Amino acid sequence: MIRLPFPCRRTAQATVVLVTCGFVMPPIGHAQTVNVPGGLPTHVNATYQEPGLGGWTPDTTGTAQATSGSGAVTQTATAGTSDSDALGILYQQSWGYAAAQNAEALGVNPSALAATCVVESGCQNLYTAGNGSTITGAFQMSNGTYSQTLGEALAADPSLASSITSGTAGQQDPATQAVAAAQYLKDAATSLQHSGISNPTVLDARAYYNFGPSAGAEIATADDSSLMSSYISGTAMSGNNISSTTTVGQWRAAVAPKMGSAASSSILTG
Repeated sequence: MIRLPFPCRRTAQATVVLVTCGFVMPPIGHAQTVNVPGGLPTHVNATYQEPGLGGWTPDTTGTAQATSGSGAVTQTATAGTSDSDALGILYQQSWGYAAAQNAEALGVNPSALAATCVVESGCQNLYTAGNGSTITGAFQMSNGTYSQTLGEALAADPSLASSITSGTAGQQDPATQAVAAAQYLKDAATSLQHSGISNPTVLDARAYYNFGPSAGAEIATADDSSLMSSYISGTAMSGNNISSTTTVGQWRAAVAPKMGSAASSSILTG
């Protein structure tokens, strides 16, 4: 029998068993650099299982990045389990990250802003003005509402002026219109709080954004059995495919799925 100079022993590394004599081979790792052009997905839900190691579930937060043509990171946003599917659609737009960051600067939940552009235009920068209407853009705002709310936003946070397009051209620039839309949502939340809704959600504010402050507050606090015709005009009803028999509850049930998981999200971050 051949005698070995050192005793042999079994060393367990995870699920790999090494038989070593006189020395222990450490696991060998090779560093890698992985470039992900579009950034990490906004939702990471992974579970790794291996017999003998138990279960491991990583944090369900990730960092989404926008990169330039050279690969340099131009925008970074952190997403987590509280983010909505609408926010993912917003982040697919070249202006989406800036819009989300500006909304947060105003104290508005980016998911609320995202749900609004998804419902209004699919987050596409549409030009729909004409025939006596000035409503246009990704957030479908009229010139009057856009100008008023953009002025409010800049008064609240003057630093936003450096990230917008000034003048009337800003109405058709989605990143600029997003600032005005975020402020309009903030106005809606404040109005609804005065009407007795302590923590207004995106669904609560939908009527305000769609039909204006007066009808918005009334619909948000109305019973499901109330008729929509009690709060909005026939023109508004026909323009939004609402019949004379449509109840507030039916309208809410039809609108909520268009917003996805953001429908129940709070508008304000503070």
